[in-house]
Amino acid sequence: MNYSSRQSSTPSTPGGTTAVSHAAGNSVMQYDATMTQYNESQNATAVTPTPPPDIQTNYPPHVSSSQSQSSFTQRRPAYLLHRDLVIGKGSYGQVCIASRGEAEMHNANGSGKRKKFACKCVILRNDAKYIAKLQEEVNVLRELRGHENVIRLYDVFCVDNELFIITELGRGGDLFHLLTTHPKHGVTEAYAAKTVAQMLSSVAFLHARNICHRDLKLENWVLESGKDVWSPLKLIDFGLSTHFTPGHRLSRVVGSSYYVAPEVLKKSYTEACDLWSLGVIVYMLLSGAPPFYGKNDEAIKGSIVQGEYTFPHELFRDVSDEAMAFVSTLLSYNIEYRYTAEQALTHPWLSVNCEPEMLQRAKDGARGVGLLGDHDEVMTEM
Repeated sequence: MNYSSRQSSTPSTPGGTTAVSHAAGNSVMQYDATMTQYNESQNATAVTPTPPPDIQTNYPPHVSSSQSQSSFTQRRPAYLLHRDLVIGKGSYGQVCIASRGEAEMHNANGSGKRKKFACKCVILRNDAKYIAKLQEEVNVLRELRGHENVIRLYDVFCVDNELFIITELGRGGDLFHLLTTHPKHGVTEAYAAKTVAQMLSSVAFLHARNICHRDLKLENWVLESGKDVWSPLKLIDFGLSTHFTPGHRLSRVVGSSYYVAPEVLKKSYTEACDLWSLGVIVYMLLSGAPPFYGKNDEAIKGSIVQGEYTFPHELFRDVSDEAMAFVSTLLSYNIEYRYTAEQALTHPWLSVNCEPEMLQRAKDGARGVGLLGDHDEVMTEM
């Protein structure tokens, strides 16, 4: 599978807004190289957390917002920020690797393991709307903690005029990177179905909490481990996410080319736009090409608004009718007929291609059953 011929180097948001992502287009996350460089990195900056102005922080249970800043600083862990190990860039700033480890963690030989994280670095501006957007992103991440297929928020703090959002690090890179470098892993329906079940679980979890992601794409799903392509998926990049009120429509045009739903381009949509984007992802997982395309961004948007797509034999000759039927339930132009995430989890295609235990786990996760608590945090270590 190779998307390079159809994928623009920098997917843009229709309406002129640049889509912010953990990694986009051809600028894929080079985790293997980054992890190798980690041991050799000498450009690490120590940062000591202080509460961000106007943004409610994710206080640990033993620290209340009424405590003094000095107490806050003493209790919060210090991080080493590896600014030279960049894993994502955007108009907001960049995502790099951060590490944390106290002196007592090192053994007598002077060696020890540092916990490793992804750190989104954002320069703060004196702009109420901008601050509100950042607050929404932090609120969403906080609300979604515990689902195994959603990237986990660990910390939020400010140093001078820069905000740092510390999250779990997906060691395996994103799905776009996986499918363009290891195409054999993307062609089997068993792998696609397992992947999609995890996606649906997390999206159903979001929607049950009245949160719409609005930027679902291959680049925003990362693998937990770099050693196993069957490792759990993690949904990342909640910069365009928003809370919604059931029964009320959203109007801001956001998203990424190829994946954005037609109703978003028409400025009247619901959380169902996320399912359309998932339909595009499944289509690409099965075929290696997007269902809607064009020579430029405007042509792509025109194709999406028209809403007509096919399953070319040369791309789908080894794909089952059940899989194509599944795609059609998500790429339904009429949102009244488009499946919800929970409905899609009951589709026969998933039942046939997923192990019963795995599929039940996805369904449980969609309902918020079996979430990880704070005491279950699993840190990524060197």
